[in-house]
Amino acid sequence: MTRECSGGRPGPGRKRRRIWSELLPLEVVRAPRTLELLRRYGLSLAVAVRPETAAGLPDLAAACADAGVDVAVWPMIEDEAGRWVSAGNAAAFGAFVARLLDALGGRGLVAAEVVFDLEPPIEDVRRALAGGRGALELLRGGGARARPRWGDAQRALSAMAEALHARGVATSAAIVPLVLADGPSRGWERILGTPVSAPPWGRVGPMVYTSLIEGYARGALGRSDAVALLAWGCRAAALRFGPRAGVSLGAVGVGALGDEPVYRSPDELREDVAVAVAAGVEDLALFDLGGVLARPPAEAWLEAFVAPPLAARLPRSTPRALGVAAAAALLGRAAGRARRSD
Repeated sequence: MTRECSGGRPGPGRKRRRIWSELLPLEVVRAPRTLELLRRYGLSLAVAVRPETAAGLPDLAAACADAGVDVAVWPMIEDEAGRWVSAGNAAAFGAFVARLLDALGGRGLVAAEVVFDLEPPIEDVRRALAGGRGALELLRGGGARARPRWGDAQRALSAMAEALHARGVATSAAIVPLVLADGPSRGWERILGTPVSAPPWGRVGPMVYTSLIEGYARGALGRSDAVALLAWGCRAAALRFGPRAGVSLGAVGVGALGDEPVYRSPDELREDVAVAVAAGVEDLALFDLGGVLARPPAEAWLEAFVAPPLAARLPRSTPRALGVAAAAALLGRAAGRARRSD
């Protein structure tokens, strides 16, 4: 009998709690103890699948279906090809998605959802976070990628999303929060090489990780500034994407970069959930499952994530957060004017 990889698909605008799993081995993710933990807390799963782990996807999907845990496929290609999907690697990413869906089909399984992680190539991101020349290269649209014309990239990803929808597969896009500062010219989309606006994504969620905002700022921003930027990001996402809007919170553990700053305690996660809910966003994702299991008790993190916030309220903005948002908007507008001919 054909089974879907997830047991249900909440419509846009409905409450959902999802957890990312990027680095945890698939055999650990599908272990009965892990799946029971997710089922107990009503969590859906978005699991990263890479070329070297693709063979394990059907077994994971079958185990999730049997356990009643919703699972979305989160494809990632080779680091040398960018890892995450962007304008420069859409063809390679599409081929990998097709390979994964075929593998599931061979076992009588159907993917319910595919996640498009729209970010610049990982080497560009690493250089940008190091500061200096790497950050300037990213702002100029240079770095490790050779991008096609912008219109071609938009059409390629739009066609991919439409083809998935025609097969009954839902789509969601995880995006860099700087895109939320864009005006009509979509400057940040072009800087980052991440077509967000044109493709008909079913859901769209910025990755507004307060621990990363604070940690990578290296003292320039504090926790209160990061929380204020989370509130800004949630409001901007809700305004721009309406019922399709979600947000990713974090981080509990490290991801592909290996040095991501993490939450100090579940209390910070609990505060972030309250802010997102107060801003009108109920489709929340937590990064990530590996961190939750590595920082026991796992129940403390998951309870902070799923329990109704005691006081869902928006924080006061801060001068530094306002400055960051204003600077991002100015840079996005300038980039959009410079790249209108793409």
